[in-house]
Amino acid sequence: MKNQARYYPVLLGIYSALGLVSSNIDQMRLKEGVRSIVIAVLFSLLVYLLFSWRIRDKEKASLLTALFLLFFFAYGHLYDALEGLKIVGVVLGRHRYLFPAWLLVSAALGWWVYKRSWKLGTTTRFLGLVSIILLVLPIIHIGSYEWGRYRTMQEPDSQAGQSSPQQKLPGSAGYLPDIYYIILDGYPRQDALSKYMDFDNQYFIEQLEGLGFTVPTCSQSNYAMTLLSLSTSLNMNYVEALGEGSLEGKILNSQARKLLEEHGYQTVALQSSIWFTDFVDADHYISQNQPVLSSFFDFSRLTEFEVVYLRTTVLRPLEEAKTAWLDALFQDHRQELYDLIMFQMDQLELVPQIEGPKFVFAHILAPHAREAYFNAEGEFAYSRSDAALTEEFQYLNQRTLEIVQTILAGSEKPPVIIIQGDHGLDTEVRMAIFNAYHLPGEGAKQIYPAITPVNSFRVVFNTYLGEDFPLLPDVSFYSPYEDMFNFTPVQYPCTP
Repeated sequence: MKNQARYYPVLLGIYSALGLVSSNIDQMRLKEGVRSIVIAVLFSLLVYLLFSWRIRDKEKASLLTALFLLFFFAYGHLYDALEGLKIVGVVLGRHRYLFPAWLLVSAALGWWVYKRSWKLGTTTRFLGLVSIILLVLPIIHIGSYEWGRYRTMQEPDSQAGQSSPQQKLPGSAGYLPDIYYIILDGYPRQDALSKYMDFDNQYFIEQLEGLGFTVPTCSQSNYAMTLLSLSTSLNMNYVEALGEGSLEGKILNSQARKLLEEHGYQTVALQSSIWFTDFVDADHYISQNQPVLSSFFDFSRLTEFEVVYLRTTVLRPLEEAKTAWLDALFQDHRQELYDLIMFQMDQLELVPQIEGPKFVFAHILAPHAREAYFNAEGEFAYSRSDAALTEEFQYLNQRTLEIVQTILAGSEKPPVIIIQGDHGLDTEVRMAIFNAYHLPGEGAKQIYPAITPVNSFRVVFNTYLGEDFPLLPDVSFYSPYEDMFNFTPVQYPCTP
């Protein structure tokens, strides 16, 4: 047991990655953190072996290894805690002050431990126990979350079967249009764009209207975040009425999807960057299909999680400085999302080639969170400025029009197309969303200026599939991310 306890520094090094995965597991897939965990294992083991090789006292070598790994892996966390801290008018929370101080303190403590002679058996056993506890806790959390995620992917929707669509003629005239549900994440309403970004979106709206779309001027999302918003739109009811089961499961196994499949529709889903909008079990799941092994060994591109992990280490100043050598070693991790967005838009134009009635779901993470990933020409150009985001809107609008035209031209029957923001800008009008409907025949008459997503599929089912869902009151509830079920009704002034 005593000899085994000496390996606690390696466990502490593993915790640096595993703990970060645990705290972010609800926002990522486990596979995105595997490479970081493997590297943490190898790096920690290498440091431990080097100290053990140079220092005969193995317990002291273990303690020095732990101090070095603390210095290496904890700097970014310390910087986050102290960033911007002022003392006597001097901002100490800057790399120019904090990094030398952290280095000096760590070196001095390490030298003191190295020169001091004492028995470390009790300390070693204690730190060994602490390292095991630290490692077990995130393993339990990750395991329980992954098990819950697996069950979410499998769970049936408790609302399924409340109606009996198979007892009705699907579409009273035998007309089953393809149904496209395209989510442009964070796409705001025209008046919000004009007020907060000085961007006139009228041309885009007029072009859509020329293609047969109805664009309600006063649409709001029902909730302020993707999970709540899509749970509502895809289940045609408010969160409070959805019953038992996770909201993630309500999206993956929604009532809208189940009813459409019972009516004979195939589900076509495009790969999403968010796991609970990634319908991997769809009849036609369209993904980039990058081989796992090749992506694992492709160190030219870091994932978003790996960049976050890098920023927790002593290498954070280099990452923030964007030094030439770092840029040469690694491709900007944000290009992975850019590539996926471009892939999604390209693939949407090919979907009409799939025969038979189909429900097409595409969650495109643009113009998400006021971050621009491409310029007006569609080239990769990451920026958080409003000017750059304006360019992204220009390309996104142009590309969306091209996609719509291709879908319309390639469809045997005029399709249903819903283009919708799940929420809007990160301002007080966050829930003022862009919303556009292509509803052939009499469907357009069912759209009114203040329609919200909770009623989108109710209109579609009633108009084309012979259902009889009553429209619900159009209400919007705001809640913050840290307390997502603390709802406050909101209404943004709008002139139809």
